[in-house]
Amino acid sequence: MEDPALRSFDRHSLKLGLFGLNCSGGLSATLAPERWEGTWSQNLAAAKMADEAGLDFLLPLGRWKGYGGETDHNGGSLETLTWAAGILAATENIMAFGTVHVPLFNPIVAAKQMVTADQIGAGRFGLNIVCGWNEDEFNMAGVEMNAHEKRYEQGQEWVDIVTQAWTSDTPFDYAGDHYSVTGALMKPKPSTKDRPMIVSAGSSDRGRAFAARNSDMMFTGIRTAIDDISGDVASLKAEARGYGRDIGMFTNCYIVCRPTRREAEEYHDYYALEMADEGAVTSLVARRNQRGRFDDLPEDMRRNLRQRAAGGNGAYPIIGDPDDVAGLLIRLHEAGIDAFAIGFANYTEHLPYFRDEVLPRLEVAGVR
Repeated sequence: MEDPALRSFDRHSLKLGLFGLNCSGGLSATLAPERWEGTWSQNLAAAKMADEAGLDFLLPLGRWKGYGGETDHNGGSLETLTWAAGILAATENIMAFGTVHVPLFNPIVAAKQMVTADQIGAGRFGLNIVCGWNEDEFNMAGVEMNAHEKRYEQGQEWVDIVTQAWTSDTPFDYAGDHYSVTGALMKPKPSTKDRPMIVSAGSSDRGRAFAARNSDMMFTGIRTAIDDISGDVASLKAEARGYGRDIGMFTNCYIVCRPTRREAEEYHDYYALEMADEGAVTSLVARRNQRGRFDDLPEDMRRNLRQRAAGGNGAYPIIGDPDDVAGLLIRLHEAGIDAFAIGFANYTEHLPYFRDEVLPRLEVAGVR
């Protein structure tokens, strides 16, 4: 087992992990027979494979209800805090995150759950905070989703309580608009010095401010040309410095890597166009608020957006041979992206080729 001090994102400049393996379909809304089922046995196999390959983290999707379609994409999901505890017990060096929807988890209960996972993993647990976006999931749980601004106000109270529970050695009270606790004292404390690593997405101005204030890593999707990413990242990091924080940048992507670029593009077309779960893709596009402008786009752009939804839940596509994939990861890293949360159409089938062909190229380039 590695030195605990090295079980962190500091091991590599360019950090890599698997994203979404806890859900049926993973990031791929496809009918292809090799699609990811998301069973515990598959998750365990993928986690061990990623750990042995030296990947840095596993990031689960916090999903409570699927996207419909023939496969009910992501409808089968493993809850992320219990999932992380199981993953951490079965691995040695890789980090495992829990993805927590704030309104669904009482902060004191969640703080205890996360410390348990953190103790199991000897400091390898991380927290991905989601303040809420999918109203259907909240309706299913009988929880009312706040208006956009209120979500982040609730999220801030939640983080304040969880952080205090992790760090306070004496009982504390907290009285807010969303939570009230009295005489709270939690033992044991996290294995890490202060708290587990926190990741939070930031797309709206309010979401970015929340992530800048609270997160160690900010999760941002790639929506612009690569040449424009550096400016976007610089502005996000400057906002975090305003809160006295030096944060890293996370993004999500999906990878199709084959011996030739043509083979990769053909497989991408096969599983994400020809075999796309059209019902799930339509739901994905609609729930991500693209429908209003989607129908007015040119046909080729609509095709690309639907393929991106089917291929990786809307994540950034990286398609090509090993040189293409390694080169694009390096370019994105040079633009300011520190960590890549990766989807594959099938994690255990496709990770070995990435491990054997792409990782050595990244090592030669000096980023891992």
